[in-house]
Amino acid sequence: MRFGELALRCDDLDHILEQASLLVRDALGSDLAKVMELQEDGETLLVRAGVGWPPGIVGQVRVKAERGSSEGFALRKGEPAVSPDIDAEERFTYPAFIRDTGVRALVNVIIIGGEGRPPYGILQVDSLRPREFSDTDISFLRSYANLLAAAVDRLRVAAEQEAAQQALRESEDHHRASVELNPQIPWTADANGRITGFSDRWLDLTGQTREEALRTSWRDSPHPEDRERLEGAWRNAVRSGQPFDMEARIRTASGDYRWLRARAAPRHGPQGTIVGWYGTLEDIEDRKRLENALHALNDALEQRVIERTEALEREQQQRAAAEEKLRQAQKMEAVGQLTGGIAHDFNNLLTAIIGSLSFMEKRRAQGRIGELDRYIAAAQSAAKRAAALTHRLLAFSRRQTLDPRPTDINQLVRGLEEMIRRTVGPEVEVEVALRAGLWTALVDRNQMENALLNLCINARDAMPDGGRLRIETAHAWVDPLMAEEWDLTAGAYVTLTVTDTGTGMPPEVVERAFDPFFTTKPLGKGTGLGLSMIYGFVRQSGGHVRIDSAPGQGTSAVLYLPRHSGAAAAAEAPPGATMAAAAAPGRTVLVVDDEPAIRSLVTEVLEDMGCSTLQAADGATGLNALRAAGQVELLVTDVGLPGGMNGRQVAEAARALRPGLKVLLITGYAESAVIGEVALEPGIELLTKPFVMDDLARRMRRMLAA
Repeated sequence: MRFGELALRCDDLDHILEQASLLVRDALGSDLAKVMELQEDGETLLVRAGVGWPPGIVGQVRVKAERGSSEGFALRKGEPAVSPDIDAEERFTYPAFIRDTGVRALVNVIIIGGEGRPPYGILQVDSLRPREFSDTDISFLRSYANLLAAAVDRLRVAAEQEAAQQALRESEDHHRASVELNPQIPWTADANGRITGFSDRWLDLTGQTREEALRTSWRDSPHPEDRERLEGAWRNAVRSGQPFDMEARIRTASGDYRWLRARAAPRHGPQGTIVGWYGTLEDIEDRKRLENALHALNDALEQRVIERTEALEREQQQRAAAEEKLRQAQKMEAVGQLTGGIAHDFNNLLTAIIGSLSFMEKRRAQGRIGELDRYIAAAQSAAKRAAALTHRLLAFSRRQTLDPRPTDINQLVRGLEEMIRRTVGPEVEVEVALRAGLWTALVDRNQMENALLNLCINARDAMPDGGRLRIETAHAWVDPLMAEEWDLTAGAYVTLTVTDTGTGMPPEVVERAFDPFFTTKPLGKGTGLGLSMIYGFVRQSGGHVRIDSAPGQGTSAVLYLPRHSGAAAAAEAPPGATMAAAAAPGRTVLVVDDEPAIRSLVTEVLEDMGCSTLQAADGATGLNALRAAGQVELLVTDVGLPGGMNGRQVAEAARALRPGLKVLLITGYAESAVIGEVALEPGIELLTKPFVMDDLARRMRRMLAA
């Protein structure tokens, strides 16, 4: 059977789509072909049919028709997407399964939908080698896409007609069953309100004959107290054309009365006039009895409800007070753990600093000047460790100052691979599996390197007898459900995974792994801030950290980093000796800092560089000094200043007075509310406290020389 005839006669859509894929593949002399069906969300495409594809693709693979993809182009533009060589293609992106299958070239056309309907999908031919597709090939592919569109529309119309017929049959069956099974008693009346029909159940209930009921005997059935009210309500409904709804007591064949609810709605003719009434009678005797019983109980229950409500309010108040005490106790426990850990580490560091300074003073008084270098080195080492501790705490709290840049994670891993191998030692086998064509991530490169090294050191410590350490990069997609669970934005992510074959961790340890100062290492072997620092850094970067571990099964730590659409930035070269040695004589620098000691140190560094300095303790004083001064080449200001103006505001006001003025912001805290999330303007840089004076001098020299 020819395909055109098949498309017009066959009722098996999957067979039609498969035959179309087979024919267009063979006709174009290609390797693979498929039909991708657009789903109801208008964005997802399902590989509905195809030929030449490996198992697990046809009927299973779904892809997003994103902007920039060949599928998105065809659907949005309505034009063919032609890629003679996808490796050299710069216009489009392609789903992973296309590249995994080895497709090198493709052409697709849109399969239109019915009138007023979205496209059905895409007909696509794929080749395992680069090749050109001629206008004749595209025209041929379009002709088959049009035949498929006609077949899809035909089957859709047929399915809708069959569904309508089935719905009509079910409606008729439902109506018959409803009439037969409905406990209500149906009745009809003409436009004037005269009863024209009763169900046999009315006759059984009242003992009347059909003739009696159709005459006027139905009016004899209501209770004397309800008759006039019932008849008056019925006359008003017939006169106004409004629905009828009334409850009354009706005499039964036994002579007793039962409560019934009578309802009726008007039936309108083609001209909108009332041509009759449909009605029902519902036995509500049980409901009335229940209502009476409920009314009898209501008064007693009201009092009991009031009493119980008061008791519940007292219980709720007591529970709330207990919960508040528990929250306060938990908060104090957490604060105590955190402050205790900080105090312990800082006391050790302060002891080293104070002790070194004391010995320096003692040795100077004794004239033993040659021994001062040892104590200076010890004090500086302790101060640097204290600085590292504060950085880790800021990382855990996600308030550290980051310098995110487009980063090639593969390149970062390669750059650290040799250091990692030396760090973990020969007993640990290191495997590196980097995904080709890895997306770029937007992260602070230095913090990323620290995070990777920390994970590798933790892995080494978990394998005291040696083992295998695997570092792997990959692409990942976080769906909306997972994103909500992890508090992320759904979308594409780069993953960095560090896996070891070490001792592993039980669930209760994994649950606390990111807590500050929590460690399973022996006393003195770890601060418990490594994983918490990694977690804080990754979360602050918009990502997530997941740990999978079990005792004896090793540990796998996965870092999810948001994908960055741009290219990776080049790594900065370290400042050279020429920069460090350069001087800046004759330059004038304004220093604004409310801390006299820091202001004095910065000024002394500048004077050693040969610069003139102006000093101010707050923003307003600094701006007044700037207005009164002559040439000023650089403003150095703390971010957190007293007097109502922070350092960022001082910088903006200063650059308004002196356009192009270079500004160096220094801060001991991540002033995100002050600095904001946007990048600093050209000519404005940031330096985080604590810093070494040589680093400060190097930064100021570079800015003055620029």
